[in-house]
Amino acid sequence: MKAIADPVKAEIARNALVSAAREMHDTLIRSAYNPLIFDVKDFGVTILSADGDLWADAPGLPVFVSSLPETVRSGIRRWGKDGFQEGDVLIANCPYLTGTHLSDTAVYMPVFHEGELVAFTATMAHWADIGGMSPGGWTVNSTEIYQEGLRFTNQRLHIAGEPNVDLLDFIAANVRVSHIVMGDLNAQIATCLTGARRIQSLCDRYDRKDVTAIMGDVIGRTEAALRRELAVLPDGRMERVLELDFDGIDRGYRPRVAVQVAVEGDRLTIGFDGTSAAAPGPINVGSAAAFSAVTEAVKGILDPLGPTNEAHLKVIDVTWPEERTLVTPGQPSPCDSYGYVGTSLTELIAHAMTEVAPERGRAASYQMVSDYVLRTKAGTRQFVFAEPVMGGHGAFEGHDGGTFVFSGDGDTLNTPVEVMESRYPLRCERFAFNTESPGAGEFRGGMGVIRDIRALEDDCMIKTALENTKDPLALGLHGGAAGESTRTVLTYASGEAETQHERVGDFPVPKDTVMSLRTGGGGGYGDPLLRDPARVLKDVDNDFLDLDGARTVYGVHLLRDENGELSVDERATERERASLREGRRP
Repeated sequence: MKAIADPVKAEIARNALVSAAREMHDTLIRSAYNPLIFDVKDFGVTILSADGDLWADAPGLPVFVSSLPETVRSGIRRWGKDGFQEGDVLIANCPYLTGTHLSDTAVYMPVFHEGELVAFTATMAHWADIGGMSPGGWTVNSTEIYQEGLRFTNQRLHIAGEPNVDLLDFIAANVRVSHIVMGDLNAQIATCLTGARRIQSLCDRYDRKDVTAIMGDVIGRTEAALRRELAVLPDGRMERVLELDFDGIDRGYRPRVAVQVAVEGDRLTIGFDGTSAAAPGPINVGSAAAFSAVTEAVKGILDPLGPTNEAHLKVIDVTWPEERTLVTPGQPSPCDSYGYVGTSLTELIAHAMTEVAPERGRAASYQMVSDYVLRTKAGTRQFVFAEPVMGGHGAFEGHDGGTFVFSGDGDTLNTPVEVMESRYPLRCERFAFNTESPGAGEFRGGMGVIRDIRALEDDCMIKTALENTKDPLALGLHGGAAGESTRTVLTYASGEAETQHERVGDFPVPKDTVMSLRTGGGGGYGDPLLRDPARVLKDVDNDFLDLDGARTVYGVHLLRDENGELSVDERATERERASLREGRRP
């Protein structure tokens, strides 16, 4: 590849854009009104070229990072590159453009330098409400997009620097908890402005054409490096299939998610043959988010630590179904619960690629989970509390799976208990490891959590995101067991308890009801009977495993001395493991 003229200038420019994206990230955290954004970090920020190519990002939801380039390109297709003015701010959330659901609202702006369009800054964040049939979004039983809320298709929030008051007033009048929503919207605008100023400063220092050329070179070099990584892998074709519980409408219908992964030389191709038709219920995922889920898995295999840019998107060839499917739904298919299919794609592809990259792969992780507690009844103090809830990731060679990690990434967090209890009529009564959840293995899966939330006032409702309770997503690897699925236990003031293995929406709960969300664990890696007894002992010492589980699952006998200290009985362990192996034989 031809050397760039000034590699020092190139490194300064590239890192300046990464720093600008991180400053955008900090601006959004410091300006947002909703804990879902400023604490949980349910957002993404990016800096893109004038053509919509990804230049830089900052920690956030990976699915948003990879969806934002296509979102901005949809605006370029609509308005043309000459159709933007300095000071414009645009909004988009339509799943057929952005890929996710209406609650994930993108705000972006063109960046000009000396009158020329040079870049875009963009952010996508989960709003507290989008005005649909179910408060807070994530509708579990919608049948068409129109039920799910306000839909934006690259309208202008600001026109040449002036607020579009009519549109802003329209938004405020059609969402619940509007002061929160409008506060977050303004925070997103401030975030884009922060990035724009940093890009303009960089162009003051270096000619804007140089900045564009430098980033084109960076993307080209990154793609070349990724293709070298692919070329090292053996050629192969892998396939994974998963059945979902239901689509939110028809309990007799088990939608299928199917992926094919082909590695040939330095080419990587993903297909979706066998994936079910677009569902009547809201589990469909727009193509942009489906592609983001694919990108997330592939980057984790090829380049987990490198800064993300357009090369990570360009290196993947996708063969899209011609018909309408779960990943190519089309209008007016509902998409509000898109995350189940999106998470499935990431985990299935990562699991499949272990066949050609065994030293880089891992077992699969838990299916995404979120909980909502809300109240929108007239005459009450209305609120919408929502958060993704962490679980267990899959184990890999030499390491147990990660715990306290949200699906697919480690940047999205739970709401701090202190914030939850100070802002909402809720009390967190337990936040603990779900020790029953991890898949056993030589290296066990990560643990889910138990999060118990009590409603302190009347007229509250709950909503939960649960999937893959019948066909677990958290697949084990090389003899490791699958992780347990998520469930919810409701305990009423009377003491009566009810276990829910299925997602529910807007489910009324009286005062003093405790919602206990028990999230799933990750899959195990390797034969459980090969687990180092010292690891088993440590798990027992930490109360992650009891003595009976140590013996029956891992074949490890532990002895307790007169001081209460545990140690491994090596001879008994050898006999127990031999017996368990004998019992496996047909």
